[in-house]
Amino acid sequence: MKRSMVHLPFAALAFLLLTGCGQNKGVQETPPPSWVQSRPLSNGHYIGIGSANASLTPGEALRSAKERAAADLAGEIALRIESASLLETEERNGHVQEDFSSTISSRADERIAGFEVVDVWENASGCYVYYRLNKAQHAAARKARQEQAIATALDELKSGESDIAKGQVISALNHWGTGVLALEEFWNEVNKGIHKGETLTLEPHLIRKMREALRNIELVPAVNRVTLRAENNFKFPLGVHATLNGLGVPSIPVKYSYHNGTYIKKATEFTSSEGILVALIDGVAPERPDENFTGSLDVTRLLKSAALKPVIVELVGDINAPTFRIPLDVVLPSVFIQASPSSGLAVQQHDAVIQALRGALLAEGYGMESTSNRSDFTISFNLRSEHRTPVGDFGNFHTAYITGSISLRNATGKLIKEIALDKVKGVQLDPNAALNLALSNAAEAVEKKHAPDLIRSLR
Repeated sequence: MKRSMVHLPFAALAFLLLTGCGQNKGVQETPPPSWVQSRPLSNGHYIGIGSANASLTPGEALRSAKERAAADLAGEIALRIESASLLETEERNGHVQEDFSSTISSRADERIAGFEVVDVWENASGCYVYYRLNKAQHAAARKARQEQAIATALDELKSGESDIAKGQVISALNHWGTGVLALEEFWNEVNKGIHKGETLTLEPHLIRKMREALRNIELVPAVNRVTLRAENNFKFPLGVHATLNGLGVPSIPVKYSYHNGTYIKKATEFTSSEGILVALIDGVAPERPDENFTGSLDVTRLLKSAALKPVIVELVGDINAPTFRIPLDVVLPSVFIQASPSSGLAVQQHDAVIQALRGALLAEGYGMESTSNRSDFTISFNLRSEHRTPVGDFGNFHTAYITGSISLRNATGKLIKEIALDKVKGVQLDPNAALNLALSNAAEAVEKKHAPDLIRSLR
């Protein structure tokens, strides 16, 4: 059975197609038309022929034949990538090539818009579909689309330049990326436009503008060196100014990192409307593998903020992001250690605990002062002792207990921390020896348990 449908309206064509292809297998077959056996040749048209085996599912053979005819027609009009096309000019990696190929394929339906269904023929084995597209009409429609795309790209170029002159990097990147995508159907050709009296190849020019904007952003820290001291609680709010051509750049992501002695601390901050961000530095140990604070433009997050498609990000490529480094110095405070005036023990009886704490602080790099008015912090021991006389079966042994507290105050006298000492004892035949042993045990507890706690508070 054969149905000729040259230039039929689509409504009538749909009715006829839906009733054919595999639905009338009992009807006497007619010989196939010539186009089924031999592909037609035409100087004025692109040709698409598609076929599919008969299917038990109604309409399935027809649907497959139509898809194959459209793909065949698209293959007829597919253009080769020219040597000066976007892909060749940018020399990007395989991801862009894949995206490009996908884009060309996805444009097939648009490129064959306006085609004619010349004929549909079926027999017991399947369906055959014949499409054609007028070359002149297709070329004219495509040329009009290209001219419109070039006009759009030029508008986006101008809008991006206007934004960049105001320091609006994110919106400028978005405009330029949109300009590249406006030409997406024509990436396999050289697309030229006139801008400020100069003829430009648009896609490479737009991509270069994006790269230049990213590379020309400057990150300027407020100071060239950061010193962490006790008076600022070992914290420092580091200001960083992001500028482009002298203007502050808002909403720019800046990532930074520094080693605190245990691990690398990382964070990202966004600049304010004036292009300023503040990175809070704290918790830095005096000894660490890297003494530098490092900050750099977070290009990945910036491009994401500009809402650029992955193919545009690939075309922009790797950027040497603006980076700065400044050293971090940690100056440990000086400490004065004393027996509290209200302590229940004589001053000399505090020697063991004072020396134990002094040694622990010196080992960590803290300075020692001989008077409180010259120190950043004062640590006071307030000790008391209890004595138990011999009784019962242990009548020859004396027991001494040491209790009390350790107070940490800053230079203004403000209490920073107070630690209650565990009750420690000493047992000896002599009462004085029992007290000295208790003091020695208290010194050991200070060194191993309380000194680390005080050091954490000093930082």
